Amino acid sequence: MVAVFGSAEPQSLTTNLIYIAAILLSIYIFIKFCSWAKSFKLSGTLKKIIFILTGVGLVVFNVLYAQGNAAIKAGDSSIALIAVAGAMVWVFVFAFALMAENKPE
Repeated sequence: MVAVFGSAEPQSLTTNLIYIAAILLSIYIFIKFCSWAKSFKLSGTLKKIIFILTGVGLVVFNVLYAQGNAAIKAGDSSIALIAVAGAMVWVFVFAFALMAENKPE
């Protein structure tokens, strides 16, 4: 399992409240990003390419996660960090393409 920063620390009420606040803030930022993306127009071809790359990325990120898990067991978390960061960036690319309007052709 991919370790989250500080996941080995003992849990407390304060830590859990910080996690909940961070999750709620992340959801709010994502909703704001999606509403901002609605004001853009992308061509159907570009959206199709992004959707295809998302399918390919699904396989690539699963392989990276597997390599990251093996690296974490060996004591190196750099591959796992790359996998998580890359997946988060791609979530925003995919959400932008999904929320943007189609450009009339």
